[in-house]
Amino acid sequence: MSTSPHSGGPRGLKVIGALTACVYLATCLFYARGPEVYTRTWRELFAWFFSLTLLPLFYKGYRLVEESWEEGAARVVVFFAAVFCLLTVLTVPFHSTDVFGYINRGWQQVRYGQNPYLYTLAEVPGWEQDPMLREHWLYNPVPYGFLFTLLARGVVALGGGNWWLTLLLFKLLNAAAYALTAWLVWRGARRLGHERPALALYTFLWNPLVLMHHLANGHNDILVGCLLALAFYLLTTAACLWVIPVLVAATLLKYAPALLVPLALLFVWKRRGWRSAFAGLGLGALLALAVSAPYLKDWQRFRLEDIRDNATLIDNSLHSFLIHVYRNLARLFSPLAQFTGAVDTLIKTTLRLGFLIFLAFRALVVLRAFRMPEGLTARRVMHETVLVLTVLICVVSSKFNGWYMGILLPPALFLEEGHWLRRFVVLVTCAQLLSLTFFKQAYMLNYFAMVLVPAWIVYRQVKSERAAPRPA
Repeated sequence: MSTSPHSGGPRGLKVIGALTACVYLATCLFYARGPEVYTRTWRELFAWFFSLTLLPLFYKGYRLVEESWEEGAARVVVFFAAVFCLLTVLTVPFHSTDVFGYINRGWQQVRYGQNPYLYTLAEVPGWEQDPMLREHWLYNPVPYGFLFTLLARGVVALGGGNWWLTLLLFKLLNAAAYALTAWLVWRGARRLGHERPALALYTFLWNPLVLMHHLANGHNDILVGCLLALAFYLLTTAACLWVIPVLVAATLLKYAPALLVPLALLFVWKRRGWRSAFAGLGLGALLALAVSAPYLKDWQRFRLEDIRDNATLIDNSLHSFLIHVYRNLARLFSPLAQFTGAVDTLIKTTLRLGFLIFLAFRALVVLRAFRMPEGLTARRVMHETVLVLTVLICVVSSKFNGWYMGILLPPALFLEEGHWLRRFVVLVTCAQLLSLTFFKQAYMLNYFAMVLVPAWIVYRQVKSERAAPRPA
């Protein structure tokens, strides 16, 4: 189906929206009593049903928004996004229980007064009899930053000991981030002069991975993505002084954005002078101090090794893909098995050393731009930010989960529509919807199908475009 600006594009988008809403309604009803009432086979079949339904619908809607009138398309996108948001917020978490862990950590602080960086859930006296606690993350300390841990305490305190209300509050927090991120993406695309701002709005609001992983299953990565979108929006305004504190706040949720603070410092220095740059850095430091103060009292007893081990687990990543390829070769050629440990160390070392070299190279590019009169622009900072985060999350990290794309998608949508990096992030985000199926546990196949194939598609597109003859 093809639509032009004069053939009722928003009308076709309404049909796509209605069909998509039916899928989310079916999901909400299917899991109304929780996933445990179904066998694994039924859950798997249903996961394939909604995955193979939502992805074509999302693609068809994307093409319609590309070709529709801006204002009409934007109104339809926002209306149906509100419907999707309501349905997914009401959906019982069915794939991941991470949000149960958020409740555990908050209740551990509110009810038992424990610092979750020092004590595990298993060390809570009689935790099995507490109706607010679930069997999740029993033996490891909280893996998140101080801001999220503090936020979890506040949300659980508002829940007042009602588990279902507390779960709803966490989901409503994500829904608020969903709405704010959409507004920032829309306004940012308009300020940057994108040809079709509604396309960026649609790509975020109707994205099935965002709705399923971050609203239905409640993952907190959308909060980081929201703050990165806010930082990008601030880059386009006169309020760029606040970019650094916002990135510090994102780092205090999850640690990866810490890599971006030096780049933001250089940008503010270039645009507003060194006084503004260090004022922003000072505000960020004050924020970090205020947020971390409740937890740093016994910092010497932090279980840093356990936190590090959790962060470096090998799961669904390029590291996982390569080591599983080697292990399968070792099954065919048994003498290779004795070198598995050495190969694992080699892969890990190569990826991390390669990332350091990559960072050094990008730093040289940025410093060269910094010395030029107009070289370190907001667009340059956005590109470097998304590039660094993409390489870190999709290539270097030993642990990669589909919901991590909630961090990358919002900032990527600030890039130009045809930018290869934006295309890659959007494609991977869509492909990662299949992580809700058995692909999540299909080692080798998962990374190949959900990261390497999108990378190959983008590579072929870029190669084809560069080979095309240019108009005179």
